Amino acid sequence: MATAIVLENAGLIHKFDPALEPDEQEFRLLYASDRLRGWLENDLPAVTSQFNIELSPLEQFDAFVATYAAGLPLIFKRDFKPFTRKPIQSLGDGVWYLKTQDLRIFGWFWKRDCFIGVVADTAARCKTYPLYHGYRGEVIRFRDQLDLDEPKFIASENPDDVILNYDLPT
Repeated sequence: MATAIVLENAGLIHKFDPALEPDEQEFRLLYASDRLRGWLENDLPAVTSQFNIELSPLEQFDAFVATYAAGLPLIFKRDFKPFTRKPIQSLGDGVWYLKTQDLRIFGWFWKRDCFIGVVADTAARCKTYPLYHGYRGEVIRFRDQLDLDEPKFIASENPDDVILNYDLPT
């Protein structure tokens, strides 16, 4: 059995560098499969926003990673569309996806505040070609193949169980 650090050292997953400011500390961890890392490096830079918003999908991703890693609150927004209403969403069986306005990153929480991402796509593609179920299956298959310490995931669909500082205003 292995930990996320052992799997990273073996090259099976890769830790994100959140590029925090010198006075910021990393409180949450993000890891990526080879597939996710390749998509982020090769495909994401060319993706354009479907909502004609100020931030490109790459900038949205970078901002999300910085907010997530720094331990800042992930806020449930109800006030304006097309912005994301929930920055994380459960698909069941321990599978979650992280959301920006234009992106969906699928994976699971191994430990609280430790997300292992497997695959990503644009929100538009996920909705147009109902890809959520297929990506859920891909995450489960990838997770099952890893010799990760048990339990391999947090078996909860409550955001408060997988991440600290998640804000759901009334």
